[in-house]
Amino acid sequence: MSIKSFKLSFSLTFLLLFCTLTLFSQIRIASPYSRFGIGDISDNNNAWNMSLGQTGFGFRSPYHINYLNPASYTAFDSLSFVFEGGFNSEFVTLTSDFQKVNRNYASLGYLLFGMPVTKWWKTSLGLVPYSDVGYNVVNYEEYPLSGTVIRNYSGSGGINRFFWGNGFQLTKNFSIGFNASYLFGSMVREAMVLFPDSAYAMNFKVDYYITMNDLYFNGGIQYRGKINKDLFLNIGGVFAPAMKMSAKTDIFAETFLVSSSSGEVPKDTLVMEEGVKGKIVIPLMVGGGFSFEKPDKWMVGLDYRWQNWEKFLAFDLSDSLVNSWQITAGGEIIPKIDNYNNYLARVRYRLGFSYSKTYLQLRGTNLSEYAVSVGLGLPLRGVKTMLNVGFQFGSRGTIQNGLIRESYFKFVLGFTIYERWFVKRKYY
Repeated sequence: MSIKSFKLSFSLTFLLLFCTLTLFSQIRIASPYSRFGIGDISDNNNAWNMSLGQTGFGFRSPYHINYLNPASYTAFDSLSFVFEGGFNSEFVTLTSDFQKVNRNYASLGYLLFGMPVTKWWKTSLGLVPYSDVGYNVVNYEEYPLSGTVIRNYSGSGGINRFFWGNGFQLTKNFSIGFNASYLFGSMVREAMVLFPDSAYAMNFKVDYYITMNDLYFNGGIQYRGKINKDLFLNIGGVFAPAMKMSAKTDIFAETFLVSSSSGEVPKDTLVMEEGVKGKIVIPLMVGGGFSFEKPDKWMVGLDYRWQNWEKFLAFDLSDSLVNSWQITAGGEIIPKIDNYNNYLARVRYRLGFSYSKTYLQLRGTNLSEYAVSVGLGLPLRGVKTMLNVGFQFGSRGTIQNGLIRESYFKFVLGFTIYERWFVKRKYY
């Protein structure tokens, strides 16, 4: 490893680790649909996978950490170290049948490390978001006696995931793997009723503070077969069992008045429960995919996943969720990786597509989501570091039946550091 690349690796690593605690605690989403379940699931948005339409069950790469299928870790070179990190930003337009609102946010996206243990055992560490909560919905109603009634629903927070992954190559063509993850974080949800036109009606609000901390496991398998001289078929499957996660909640309800000088003035505390322990059930997920690949030339793949959200529970209460499914497809092409006289020929060009039926069924409508992704892998001269840029354009929901349509543009800027750290030097 050269001194130049070591300095770059160390500087980028230190910068991202320094930013991690602050940026992972910020609001990372603006979606009224994050009100349901444990928020908006956001576990696969690194620059590489997102550019491929979030496809990954059948993909494997020595240059990227594909934590969607832990069996893919066996693709790491036995002498190399891989580090990936990146930042995400999103611009969202929320549209209903009577108004349109724009929102945007940015946050640290992911930190990933991958390395060999032995020739047949490879390992990975990572810190990524698992779910995000961020919404603020206001509803105005008119009543003859009380006048205007304002109902305000807001939420923030989310769940983060720190994982340790392992992949084992059992035979020349077959690998298995697992991720042992620690899910941690908190969500705050508030419901408020205001009576701005009444001098006698008390305003009312309820706050729910939910904290979750527990271990979570998922596993995967991959088969890699050679079709001809340089064409390979990869087949992968993933499985995450239903797991009961330890959680606790604090509930606080009160009435209050609103003063122009001092804001909210508490009057009576109606409910105050602290440290109520319970379980949040994350339901079973299964998926599978395949890809065709000519190494360092092109690859294309297809994934399907299904999750049993009807079994979701939080403190023994369901959330009227339905089972979800998603189909994704993506590909990457490198015109000529060894053409050092033509930079554009060494760039990795990526394209992806996804379509899903989400776990949300509101007012008789099962919400759909679709997205198109494009991306670039930009090699840097003189070092084995690659800048990864990903763009995703998508939509979720509808304006029918009084619902909200989300149109979003996501941008991910990441990098991949690929270094040979485990070479034994010989001196003569």
